[in-house]
Amino acid sequence: MKKRILFVDDDPLLLDFYTMVMEEASAQWEIASVTSSQRALEILAAKPFDVLVSDMRMPELDGIGLMRQVRLLYPHTSRIIISGLDDQEEIARSLESTHQFLAKPIRVAELFDTLSRIGKLDAFLADEKLKNLIGQLDSLPSFPSIYLQIISELNSEDPSIEAIADLVIQDPALTAKMLQVANSAAFGIAQKVSNPFDAVQLIGLNTIRTIALSAHVFRDFENSAAQKFSAQQVWDDALRCSRITRLIMRLEKIDETETEDACTAAMLRNVGKLMLAKSLPREFEQTLSLATEQNLTLPAASQKILGAAHPGVAAYLFGLWGLATPMVEAVAFHLQPGESEKHTFSPLAVVHVAHVLTNELWPDKNSGKAAELDLEYLTAIKMNDRLDHWRAEVKKMFAKHE
Repeated sequence: MKKRILFVDDDPLLLDFYTMVMEEASAQWEIASVTSSQRALEILAAKPFDVLVSDMRMPELDGIGLMRQVRLLYPHTSRIIISGLDDQEEIARSLESTHQFLAKPIRVAELFDTLSRIGKLDAFLADEKLKNLIGQLDSLPSFPSIYLQIISELNSEDPSIEAIADLVIQDPALTAKMLQVANSAAFGIAQKVSNPFDAVQLIGLNTIRTIALSAHVFRDFENSAAQKFSAQQVWDDALRCSRITRLIMRLEKIDETETEDACTAAMLRNVGKLMLAKSLPREFEQTLSLATEQNLTLPAASQKILGAAHPGVAAYLFGLWGLATPMVEAVAFHLQPGESEKHTFSPLAVVHVAHVLTNELWPDKNSGKAAELDLEYLTAIKMNDRLDHWRAEVKKMFAKHE
């Protein structure tokens, strides 16, 4: 079936341009366009749209105001702002209610790439049951604005620790997470770190982006009515898995870009649990109980109760945000890598191994049967003979800090 996309801009010439460039994708997209936010809301009320693309500055209700209304009324419509703004603070403010930001003048290739990512989300929504499950969630959060500002500084020619620390201070939750990571036993420091500057310096710039994104996501979902579930436990588990992932990637001498994708995926692989625990606490409690009582893996129990499992839910969110495809794939398939199309050594393979090794060292007794290594998959990518070495190095790393 075609997906529906609605363009909103007060400039008719731009709407004509969008319609023209979308003609080559007409087999995949049903296209509509309007010149005002009010008209857009009327159309959305009449029938659902998969994607809304709006200009930032418009008369009456501007793009940000429109996105806020759509987030409230139609939370599962993907929301994209297009603007010529170069003010980082205003861009960040726009992301409080949108999923992605594209700059004017719009590059056709970038627009198609963004829409292609959204179109491919069906790969993580394998059937109607999972789509229905997504529909039951209260709301999918917007892309974290503070993360955008930190990434902008990290990508500058000369990233400043002071500037990043100043950004961290603006977000109390992020400050708390940075200090928690810096003071964790994994860093083996003698004295406690008490300010963001020291924390950023100790953690290192490469790790900052992962923590910044993770802190936002965990804050959005940490409050849950599910009594058997602990967001703090998920956070602690995420930190351990991320460190194991980084260790394996470095042992295999993988470049930093892939390493960061893998570490971010390791941190966020269980965010689907947080989403379900917050939005569907009763059903999630039933899932946990069934997994424990029948010694099922949590995804298997989730299939019985909810008709879908948490990795697909999380991958859907991160796909909406336009995060790197290798990272999204690693989140989606980290429990069953053989189901993916990725049959090479990749972030997916490492996160799969790191997840199992994390559970070996710190078993979660409240989540049923632990996931097992997919030895057939690891053999196919010719990495099974590295398992013993990785396991030994992981034990050695954590033994130093016990």
